[in-house]
Amino acid sequence: MKSNVTTEMLRRVNDELTSNKPKVVSKPSLTISLANTHHTQPHSVHAPVPEVPEQIAKLKSALSVLSSDVPRGQGKLYETGETSVSEDYWLLVIWAIASLGWTCGEEIARYWSKQSDRFTDEGFEQAWNGFDPNKPDKVGIGSLYKLAKAYGWTALKIEGVLAPPIPVSDRYKVMWPTDIANIQPIQWRLKHVLPATGLAAIYGPSGSGKSFITVDLGGAISHGKPWFGIKTCQTTVIYVVLEGEAGIRNRIWALEKAQGPLPPTGFGVITQPFEIVKPQDLIDLSAVIPSGSVVFIDTLNRAAPTADENSSRDMGEILEAAKTLYRVTNSLVVLVHHTGKDASRGMRGHSSLFAAVDGAIEVSRNDTKRSWTVAKTKDGEDGKTVNFRLKHHVLGQDADGEDIVSCSVEPDSSQVFVNREPSGAKQRLALAAIRRALASATNSGKCTAGTGTPCLTVTEAITTVAAELTTELANKRNYKAKGLIDALLGGGFISSAIDAQGDGWVWKL
Repeated sequence: MKSNVTTEMLRRVNDELTSNKPKVVSKPSLTISLANTHHTQPHSVHAPVPEVPEQIAKLKSALSVLSSDVPRGQGKLYETGETSVSEDYWLLVIWAIASLGWTCGEEIARYWSKQSDRFTDEGFEQAWNGFDPNKPDKVGIGSLYKLAKAYGWTALKIEGVLAPPIPVSDRYKVMWPTDIANIQPIQWRLKHVLPATGLAAIYGPSGSGKSFITVDLGGAISHGKPWFGIKTCQTTVIYVVLEGEAGIRNRIWALEKAQGPLPPTGFGVITQPFEIVKPQDLIDLSAVIPSGSVVFIDTLNRAAPTADENSSRDMGEILEAAKTLYRVTNSLVVLVHHTGKDASRGMRGHSSLFAAVDGAIEVSRNDTKRSWTVAKTKDGEDGKTVNFRLKHHVLGQDADGEDIVSCSVEPDSSQVFVNREPSGAKQRLALAAIRRALASATNSGKCTAGTGTPCLTVTEAITTVAAELTTELANKRNYKAKGLIDALLGGGFISSAIDAQGDGWVWKL
């Protein structure tokens, strides 16, 4: 099939990769020359910084290159001496904003902090109120700006000289209600799950069946057939297989046994090595992808073999390359990825990956079932979970007369739709702990739980969940556990009641 990628598109790929590198960086070799430390900061810590739009915009610009998902730190700019900027800078940022004395300062600091999954209102309030404006060596806003510069930020105001006024242009357009009414609705590739264009992910632990799910979904899209009862919009599928290349023939063979022969030019496979952050690799791949396709890259780890997945800088480069690929080819790019050691925490690596995708499907497996869950979707409800199983096919015999086998995917008819899972990582962690405890519970049928339904006392449930919260302070774990159990009750994931003796009980719906 002839590619729809033009020479101009390929030029844009190269330009975007070589000229527009991500501005947000993490954990670089951060050193500041002592020869430059004498420069005057934009504002002395002794001179008040006016709370005006220009200064507010400057602060927000500096915060945009700093991740809030970093250790708390001691509120210091330097780790040792004055040459190595600390990577544990969360408290430094909070105190630097507090030093401004702005009425909007707390709101800005709180919003920035909430970008981290570790945010708690209690921890933020403690840090914000802990700033001492009378301390002789207190943190000032200049320290925040110096930190941001070390992470690649270019100040809006340098050496006390304001940037020239912004010329009037028609770059931005205000949309009024009549304009908004004419916005085209989202176009779906997998209705209410994956958009027609953009960036998405399919992820799960090794052995969960995510590659089989990927191939099955790709087959359904290439046919335009419903997938697990969900409408698809037909288009060409390109499957870049970077793991298990030797087995792809059998997987496609099994797919065709399950779904019927694939369209002759509807499902294509690429098996050559591909590195997503190499401009030439991206240009060459773009050249063979028909416009409007779905491109599966299996797996992200093999497509970025030298990247540090936990680094915001490396992940930023990966995401920028993936976005360039879908922009140039007008396609949906789906990254197939692994979970970490703790599957309840979602995709492995930096949190910016999950934040950047427009849709995500999580594949999981336990002793009794496999399932996939809508982990994220645009303008739709996530949390829907569907069970599936692998259907084995004997495809023929090899030269030694042994069976050639592979698998396709089919719904698990014993229970197609299952209860949704909590969206929050800590709630999922708490629910998993309660499930394990219920499996060995010695009490059952309490209150309205139903005959034979395992039950825990409320105290047992709190103790069980608290034992999992190893990252919390020991004296805070029971308090946090109570909050998580309340959230699970409110979300309808567990039930609770008090018996005639006044004892509280918890059980799973």
